Amino acid sequence: MKKQELIQLLKYSSPTSIWVVSYKNELQELQCPIKVIAIKDIGDLKQGKTYSVTYIKLATNLKVVFMVKGQPYFYYHFEILTSR
Repeated sequence: MKKQELIQLLKYSSPTSIWVVSYKNELQELQCPIKVIAIKDIGDLKQGKTYSVTYIKLATNLKVVFMVKGQPYFYYHFEILTSR
C-alpha cells in the first residue's frame, strides 16, 4: 500500500471505536473500553479470560491491533463481547 493510500485510510479510522457486525447481522459501533475474551494464551493473557481494550490501532500491515493492559495484540487473538 502506498503512503498516500494509508493516509486516506487512517482519516476514517478511530483509536477509540470499532465497527462490528453482531451475531444478529447488525452493524454497530463499539466505543472503548471494549470487552473481549482471549481465545488462546498470548503473552500475559490467558485463554477464556475477559479483558478490556482501551485503544485501537492499525499496524503497518493494516491489521487491527488492540491495546490490552498497555500491550499491543492483534485482533484475531480475541472474541469481542457486544452488549446487544
